Amino acid sequence: MGANAYFYFTKYQSDINIALQELRQQEFEAGRYDPAMNMHDPDMWMFKFEFPPNVKSISPGAKHSSIEEAIKEAVDCGTCSILDIVRISDSPESSAACPLSPEALKRLFGTIKPTRELVEKVICEEESMVFWEDGYDMFDDFWNVIWRGQGRYIILYDGEDPSEIFFAGYSWD
Repeated sequence: MGANAYFYFTKYQSDINIALQELRQQEFEAGRYDPAMNMHDPDMWMFKFEFPPNVKSISPGAKHSSIEEAIKEAVDCGTCSILDIVRISDSPESSAACPLSPEALKRLFGTIKPTRELVEKVICEEESMVFWEDGYDMFDDFWNVIWRGQGRYIILYDGEDPSEIFFAGYSWD
C-alpha cells in the first residue's frame, strides 16, 4: 500500500489548535476515518474517499467511543484522516500540522494571503497541474514535502480578512 493524501477546509479562528480539534471532532462524529468507514461498508476505506468532505459526503457516524480509541485501533496505518493530526507545531513533526512559511506561500501562490479558490486550483486538483512559466510544478512542490503522518495548514483569505483554514496531510501508510 502507500500513503494517501487528505485535505479539509474549516472556518477560520485565530486559535489554530482549537480549529484543528473541532475539525477532528467533527470528522470523528461523522465517522469519516478508518476503520469506521470499513465497518460501515466493507468495500469503503478512506483512500477511496473524495476530499474535501462536504454535505453530500458519506457520514456513517462514529464507530468508537473516542478519537483516541479510533487511533489505537488504527495503529498500523492510522485513520487516514485528520484524526491522525493531534496537534499544531511550528515545524514538520509526526502527528502534527505546521504552517507553510511565507516563502513557501509566495512560491506556491504568488501571495502570502491565498484564497480558497487559489488553494483548490494549485493543491487540490491534481488534474489541473498548475505550472509557473519556468515549468515549476506547484502541486508536487506542496505534496512532496509532507511526510507520512504529517500535516500542513494554510490560512485562507477573502480579501484582506482570514476566512478559512486549509488542513492537509498524508496517512501513515
